[in-house]
Amino acid sequence: MGGPSASVVGAGLAGCEAAWQLARRGVEVTLFEMKPLRFSPAHHSPDFAELVCSNSLRASGLGSAVGLLKEEMRRLGSLVIAAADECAVPAGRALAVDRVAFARSIT
Repeated sequence: MGGPSASVVGAGLAGCEAAWQLARRGVEVTLFEMKPLRFSPAHHSPDFAELVCSNSLRASGLGSAVGLLKEEMRRLGSLVIAAADECAVPAGRALAVDRVAFARSIT
């Protein structure tokens, strides 16, 4: 029998991050996503994690719990945070992203 395997349902922020972290650790991952076969009214693109918004990522400063969590995720090699940093747009002290570029980067 082969090595460990896992199934992840949904290619949103959590599903993509879970699949990425498992794969980095040598787990064979099957990611199940309804797109591009079906779309909800909110989905417009076949890309993953397309529904990210400023409230998803929020504050970026280390003086807040949310900012500390993001820094911990960076140190753990987070796919989502790396893509967010790559696709960041000016938003004061919040981490906001270009949604199209972010979804393409995640996909």
